[in-house]
Amino acid sequence: MTPKATANGDAIFDAKNNDEPNNPTDQFRLGYVTDVEGHWDYFLEYVRRSNVLDWDEDVDTHPDALQKLTLRPNTHFIYGGDSVDKGPGDIRLCRALASLKKRYPYRVSLLVGNRDLNKIRMWSELSDADMKRPLEDIPPPFWDRNAPSFKEYLEKEVMNKEATNGATLDDLNTRVERLRWMLKHTLGCPDTFEFRREELRVLREIHGAYPEKSEDDRDDNALYATTSNTAITDEEVVESFRYEVSHPEGSLRQYLEQASIAAIVGNTIFVHGAIDSLTMKYVPSLSSKFEVPKTTPPTLTSTTSCDGTVVDDVHEWVKSLNSFLQQGMKDFVQRPDWNDERTSRGGEALLAIQNRPAMWGRSVVCNSYCDGGVIATTAAEEERKQALHSALIQSDPLAFEGIASNVFDTVPAQWLLEHGIQRIVVGHKPSGDCPAVLSSEYTGVEVVSADTSFSHHQNNNWLETTGTLACGAEYFNRFPLLGKNELLQDAHKEVGDRDRKIC
Repeated sequence: MTPKATANGDAIFDAKNNDEPNNPTDQFRLGYVTDVEGHWDYFLEYVRRSNVLDWDEDVDTHPDALQKLTLRPNTHFIYGGDSVDKGPGDIRLCRALASLKKRYPYRVSLLVGNRDLNKIRMWSELSDADMKRPLEDIPPPFWDRNAPSFKEYLEKEVMNKEATNGATLDDLNTRVERLRWMLKHTLGCPDTFEFRREELRVLREIHGAYPEKSEDDRDDNALYATTSNTAITDEEVVESFRYEVSHPEGSLRQYLEQASIAAIVGNTIFVHGAIDSLTMKYVPSLSSKFEVPKTTPPTLTSTTSCDGTVVDDVHEWVKSLNSFLQQGMKDFVQRPDWNDERTSRGGEALLAIQNRPAMWGRSVVCNSYCDGGVIATTAAEEERKQALHSALIQSDPLAFEGIASNVFDTVPAQWLLEHGIQRIVVGHKPSGDCPAVLSSEYTGVEVVSADTSFSHHQNNNWLETTGTLACGAEYFNRFPLLGKNELLQDAHKEVGDRDRKIC
């Protein structure tokens, strides 16, 4: 069923179990969490404390098993992106979230983060054809000047005779070592290989095999399943990474196919990264490349169409971004491998949008307000000025790596306000033990940076808001900040006259 729409085009999300659209005057509770990154225990604790989600008691109640989430009446849930990489729960988290979205399509939004999108590389870069490439042809990641190439990585491993038992360069040129290099030096998650081994072991112990057989018992659904008492091999770990992002029943593919780049609920917009003067209104082209741009830098003081599209209406902008994601996923599914010239592969544009240099700093997925745990600092402002100068004068797209977006910029704030948006909620970069909040007193738009992945996994660091879509109704924001200092605060805000008119 298609949800009803308000005057400004927002979908009105359902408040009932059958996932029908709700009345615009109904109050609802919104739950939000972001950047769990495979920390399964953290997510279990979030659900335990949540006023929005529950586990289905009719499904296996073993805490480490594949489980089924349910959504309470009168609620909406948004996951802010980055579901994988930093813990032994990637598969279970993606499966739980994807299943929830399927059953509550109008009340659940799953956003993509860089850690979700960059796994598209796994299929083509670990393929048999790619493994035949000469080591000299495999470059270091173009966005990191300090990272080693695959050959340099292997040469260092060969020197460690004790660890490699005297193996040669050719001996180590395997998919296993290629994946280890990718995870450590191109994806920023050196422990993920062993986290995946641990998760596969746990799932086999509980379910007997993973992936479990589907109802029609297809052979291809047991790509790396063995008996529960068999050790998880390195090769099975590699195969699991390719399976999860490419197979129709793979957990990450299911997540990505149902995900969004941005979501709007009422007067609040959610993205993974940041909405700044470069990302606002901009929708990349599906021909975007995951590489150092060969084009000259665009105007970096405002949004320009350049190699993409400019969409002036914020609601249409969100629709266009999400259409870009859906088309990119279809492209990946249709042609996951490199072409014969190795110049193009399906999903290339999705790899580009999660990489700031490839986008000339125009990535709504990867740009960030956060700088070392706070939203804005003097140092961040100076670094941003230097980066823009380097990008323009030296045509250096790598200048955008690591800089923070200007949270005090009134240009994107005014654009959002003109279209009824008064709050931005993001994740992506850690902000410490609790969300970092910038008051709307500065620009008229409140900014909540809610990635707390550096905090203890048992801390209650997520955002929940109680709101209404009715004009003139009271609006509540609740930020449970149960951090290491065991402080719990509730912040309540009554909507002012300006908010009432926009609502």
